[in-house]
Amino acid sequence: ANIRKQFKNVTMLTAYQKKKYVWKMLYIYVLGYEVDFGHMEALNLITQPGYSEKTVGYLACVLLLSETNEFLRLIINSTKNDLQSQNEEIQALALACIANVGGREFAETLASDVERILLSNHSHATAKKKA
Repeated sequence: ANIRKQFKNVTMLTAYQKKKYVWKMLYIYVLGYEVDFGHMEALNLITQPGYSEKTVGYLACVLLLSETNEFLRLIINSTKNDLQSQNEEIQALALACIANVGGREFAETLASDVERILLSNHSHATAKKKA
């Protein structure tokens, strides 16, 4: 109940607090309880520029969302932007999310970007391995 209350005042939260509450939400989920809130906050963390925010956001999406969830449509653009990033760690996060969540819509929309990483001479070796 406290986490829901904090998420209602999301504009008042710092980046650290957002991450902290999403981590707590994930802990509750891993313990086996149903988590039906906080999905939007996890998606907002993916759009942040920092690596630590993206890590928490992508992990939450991988654990909480299935390929039939409507929130997946919202993260496609962020994932596409992260695949085009020059930072190989951020590319790796996006590739891991695609691989673990999957789904037809993800595959259709992001296949060309994954293929570009595979075939590009400028892509890092670790990004190519993950692709």
